[in-house]
Amino acid sequence: MRNKSRIFLGCLLSLLGACASEPKLPVPENNPPVVAVQENIDAYKDKVVTWGGIILETQTKQNTTEIIILSKRLTDSTRPVEQDESLGRFIAHSKEFLDPALYAKDKEITIHGVVIGKEKRNIGEFEYNYPIVAVTSLYLWPPRIENPYWYDPWYDPWYGPWYHPYPYYPYYRPRSIDSVNVPK
Repeated sequence: MRNKSRIFLGCLLSLLGACASEPKLPVPENNPPVVAVQENIDAYKDKVVTWGGIILETQTKQNTTEIIILSKRLTDSTRPVEQDESLGRFIAHSKEFLDPALYAKDKEITIHGVVIGKEKRNIGEFEYNYPIVAVTSLYLWPPRIENPYWYDPWYDPWYGPWYHPYPYYPYYRPRSIDSVNVPK
């Protein structure tokens, strides 16, 4: 009996450990927000940052890939928070080729890198200062699952999930006489 309880406790602890959210990328202690860097780029030049958000555009150039990102707050695991709030925009420069088909618009990304400068570009008719980050590592997040509970195959809106008129319901259904091969 003692061995079974130890096995159960070990399994429980391993499951709890698997559920703990470890950061995907390292976060510096004084991680400045995008807006602070945008206002005073000289104070934050050559500082290490970890930022994340939603990809707005990915462009490949001669020796770099440029990703324009709408910044969002990060969770403890460094995943961008799903919300309708923007913390600004920034440009991530990577020396590696990043395929624009994979790093596509509206995907979530977290980058870790060094602030190297700023660039003025227009958003519509508004002139905007983009902080530029040289990427040392990045993480492209998998898509979020909307609501897994809506995909319950046993749910029946007329009878509820526990009652069904046919006891072996998705495996047995009464067939109409037209679908049965009747010898003539």
